This record gives sequence, C-alpha cells and structure tokens, in this order.
Amino acid sequence: MTDCCMGLASGMTIKFFPIFFRTEAKLSPSNVSLMYTAIPLALSSMALVAQREAHFIGRVQTIVTNRLIGITLLLFIATHTGLWTVPAAIVPLYICRTSIMNAQYPIQRSILMDYVPKATRARWASVESVTQFGWSGSAAVGGFLIERYGFQTTFFVTASMQLVGWLCSLLLLPLVPRKAVSVVAAQEQQQGR
Repeated sequence: MTDCCMGLASGMTIKFFPIFFRTEAKLSPSNVSLMYTAIPLALSSMALVAQREAHFIGRVQTIVTNRLIGITLLLFIATHTGLWTVPAAIVPLYICRTSIMNAQYPIQRSILMDYVPKATRARWASVESVTQFGWSGSAAVGGFLIERYGFQTTFFVTASMQLVGWLCSLLLLPLVPRKAVSVVAAQEQQQGR
C-alpha cells in the first residue's frame, strides 16, 4: 500500500521535472543534464547515510524520517515559487529531495527479505512491477494536472499522496524491530533447512 501510494504520487511529477527545470527554472538543456548526472552521486552518498542512520535509529524509523523530510522538501518547493528561478537554490533542493526520498529503498528491500520467505519473494517482486507500471501510468495524470493547473498544484497533489503513503508506513513501526532480525532465516533455522 505504501509503495503504491508513493509510486503513483511520484510518477505524476518525476517525469516532468526536466520540463519544470527547463520552463520554470530556465535551465539550459545541458544544465538539466548536469543536474541529472549529479543525482546518482548524491543518492549514493545519501544511501550510505541512511544505512548508518538505520543502524542507530532503526530501519523503519529511517524510512519514515527520510520520507517525511522528502515530502516536506517537495512542499517547500511548491510553496516557494520565487525560488523556482534561482538555480542555486532550486537545484540543490531538488537533488536533496530526490536523494533523500530514494535512499531508503535498499533498507526497505532488506526488510522485505527479512520477512518474506524465499519461496514467495518472486511474487513480491511482481507486485513491485505492478507498482512501477502504476508509476508510469500516473504520469498521464500528472501531465493533465500540469497542463490544466500548473506545476505548483501538481506538487501539492504529489505531496498529499506521498503523505498518505507515509502514514501507511507508520503501521510498520510496531511490527519491525529497531535492530535487523531476519524472521525468515530464524524460521528456516528452526525447521532445520
């Protein structure tokens, strides 16, 4: 449920950010490309930070915290339209938001692997494929919203949907211990596998 909400929400805007940076921030195509080159570097760094964070506060706690920061940054971008034309402000905000929102995926995957038996992991992987399809399909909705209401409204709709996904992720807090424990490995060990 969480991934579905987050994926549908992100799909509405992610594919249109290059257009946003070209039309609203007035960045040249080469500067937009440079920015998108910097994102994987920032994401790698943030993923390392998130792993350390998870070690200290817990995996779900890290996911919840990072998602809330990312949603807050998107709302900040939406409400501070004057910064849209200031590349020195909007580009780092976007890179930071994108990196923080995506840095938790390895942690999320580790939780899934700890709680899903090996025999059913392929089924869960296919559910992820459906989520990715929805992510692509929601781009059509995002395109409509941008054409009709502009980027700001689309950012608000995206952040609202992400907030619903974030609320769903709170349900994991009492279920997943702060320290990584592989429930599947423990069960398989008890069964003598």
